[in-house]
Amino acid sequence: MSEAPSSMVDRVVLILSIFERSSAEALTAGQISVRSGIPRSSVHRILSQLVCARWLNRHEDGYALGLRMFEIGSLVAHRSRITSAARPFIHELTERTGQVVHLAVLDQQDVVYLDKVASAFADRAFADTLPSRVGGRLPAHCTAVGKALLAYSPLATVSEYLATGLRRRTDASLATPAALEAAIVGIRNSGHATDRDEAVPGVACVAAPIRNFDEVIAAVSVCGPRDQMRAKDLPPLVMWTAAEISRSLMTVVSPLALAGPAR
Repeated sequence: MSEAPSSMVDRVVLILSIFERSSAEALTAGQISVRSGIPRSSVHRILSQLVCARWLNRHEDGYALGLRMFEIGSLVAHRSRITSAARPFIHELTERTGQVVHLAVLDQQDVVYLDKVASAFADRAFADTLPSRVGGRLPAHCTAVGKALLAYSPLATVSEYLATGLRRRTDASLATPAALEAAIVGIRNSGHATDRDEAVPGVACVAAPIRNFDEVIAAVSVCGPRDQMRAKDLPPLVMWTAAEISRSLMTVVSPLALAGPAR
């Protein structure tokens, strides 16, 4: 038997991998201790913590993978489907505009970037200086994609967002509930959101929501140096791209499959 891992993270990973390889519905602490080489007392302690975190469930005959594992796996698959459906359209948008295109979703107080694409003709130095990165986060109200997502979120989501306070990234960032609420009204009326210097000084963005039938599940944006962004031309192009991504999602995936993990 190989030497048991000493760090807590390594031990947790090893224990979860044992469940992955097991054909049994549940495993006892003793079985896990034998298969992992981790002392039984340590196994009991780790299992208790994993149960509290809902990664595992405790049954009469042992431990089994919990609902939280399913939720996370479903979330990953959900976001992967969005990215796959959007990719050809965001690449086309990048080439047509010569700027940086983002694909993002809302996660509590932040937007999470699922994809970021820069045209071959884009200013690489500019693209590299943007704080956005795949898997990265920014406060939603400071970005065009975030405001587009908040504008079509349930009222309870917006109220909860406002209750946490609005963190400023620049002097131009929205700083009051009234300012964000006014922005939301404007976005709903126009169908697109903008950001000028609100996340990064000198940078402007235009975003539009991506729908899964009646639910907005993501947003797409074009970002570039403020003096290069064409105010009249970009909104229709970004909105068309969002509509095409929405149509692609709805034709290949059922509403139930795109519903994501239970909340």
